[in-house]
Amino acid sequence: MSKTIKATPEQIQEMLEHYKGYLVNNNSVSTIARARLENAVITFYATNTVLFQGIDENVEYNIWAEKYGLDKVQLDEPDFSMYENLSVIGCDEVGTGDYFGPVVVCSAFVRSDQIAELKRLGVKDSKLLMDDIIIDLALKLRTMITYSILVLPPEKFNALHKTENDNLNFIKACLHNNAINSILKKIENVKYDAIIIDEFTPVEKYYHYLRKVPVVAQDVKLIPKGEKVHVAVAAASILARAAFLKGMKELSKIVNVDLLKGASSSVDRQAVSIIKSYGYPILDKVAKKKYANTKKVIDYMKTNNIKIRDYYE
Repeated sequence: MSKTIKATPEQIQEMLEHYKGYLVNNNSVSTIARARLENAVITFYATNTVLFQGIDENVEYNIWAEKYGLDKVQLDEPDFSMYENLSVIGCDEVGTGDYFGPVVVCSAFVRSDQIAELKRLGVKDSKLLMDDIIIDLALKLRTMITYSILVLPPEKFNALHKTENDNLNFIKACLHNNAINSILKKIENVKYDAIIIDEFTPVEKYYHYLRKVPVVAQDVKLIPKGEKVHVAVAAASILARAAFLKGMKELSKIVNVDLLKGASSSVDRQAVSIIKSYGYPILDKVAKKKYANTKKVIDYMKTNNIKIRDYYE
């Protein structure tokens, strides 16, 4: 049975961006667009109804049901228990849900004989931990395991805007691949059993993004909630989060205010205040300008007749 969501125009745009690489030609006046995945078809109607069909319709529906606070469909959870006691390279990213700050990707190698100790320390998904705990755990992890961290600051992120690389999942795929290649060099003569990324896109799409990249790590598994599947992914998320917090602290010094995390209306208000003090170009240094927050900020300032210093369309 198919699933539907009645979405707002803003939600429609967010979903279209997510499925950007899967959109197909659309000749119907009743539909906005159609995304054709390997095992699902998502149709966006002009009435702002989104229809999910296909073998994986429930999987795709649940992504947005969870995000928008709707009732999720109960799924038969796949069994990934075969990985939990293996020596694994885990990879995760932080910062993509934040308007301010960098995007950080970390790969971490955890040997099978280190798993118990990391779990004893309380290593788990960084989203479940307070910042002070994350910083403390990151300090310990840096002395215990092999890892690689890549930080993409806002200025470099914004430089990709309106280029062929202006796709968040493409950027994440490249960062993950680089982080994995980096750690593979560090453990060149060490045996590992698997490479696991906390899934942000289907595996076939991941390799599609990397089709023009010269060196691509093979046999990478993209697994939903990877931090629960193996502690290596959780360790990577903690190290990445600690690096993100450090980046936020450094960027906060530029504008003399503690930059807020996330992408809420409070973040929008802070962006307005920062622009008033430093001019519009400051966003290049501290924010991801392609995010929807930028338009909201500009619209607010124009509506309220607030001069946007050094703003260029």
